[in-house]
Amino acid sequence: MGFFCIRAQQTPALRILIIMAKVAVVCRFMAVWPAVAALALMPLSASAQIGTKAAGFSLADTEDRVHTLEEYSGKILVLEFWSFKCPVGLAYNERLATLQSKYRGRGVVFLAIASNKNESPIEVKRNRENLKLAFPVLLDRDGTVADRLGATHTPSIVILDGAGMLRYRGAIDNNKHDGEKGRIPYAEGALDALLAGRPVPQAETEVFGCSIRR
Repeated sequence: MGFFCIRAQQTPALRILIIMAKVAVVCRFMAVWPAVAALALMPLSASAQIGTKAAGFSLADTEDRVHTLEEYSGKILVLEFWSFKCPVGLAYNERLATLQSKYRGRGVVFLAIASNKNESPIEVKRNRENLKLAFPVLLDRDGTVADRLGATHTPSIVILDGAGMLRYRGAIDNNKHDGEKGRIPYAEGALDALLAGRPVPQAETEVFGCSIRR
């Protein structure tokens, strides 16, 4: 038994209706397209913005002690993204130790975070011990905390206030080499402002050094 397809004759009125239907579909698509495009371009994990609350974290350090953001509630927290493979970062070890000594008794906590994918926990632990760092190094093995806080380079720091709000992100100062003239102490300026209850004068600065390997 055969099958027959009967095609309706398209009158001028029917052709107009078909064209209008196609135009309506295109218009509806164009109306939602900007939203669709914006959604497609959004990062999977947006970085925290200055003045917003940082997402909580739970990271073990090289001695297997777990640190959480919640346990530092009420204290100013300085997180330095650190790498033993970055010459620029290594040049800041002593400066960070000096900063820690200056602010430790004033409710400020310093922690380093190792987020490079190409640095194993064993290597990080060995180099921390060899370098005799004055602060713990937390292991951010998949780079999640770096991504959430918008850290892209070592050395760079993020400063959170006692409520976990992001108050500063950027370079420690503007000198790659200790002792260079024209030093601008970004970290100290941010810490002094927070401790005095004032807004941070420069909440974000350009970073330099070595890119964090994802």
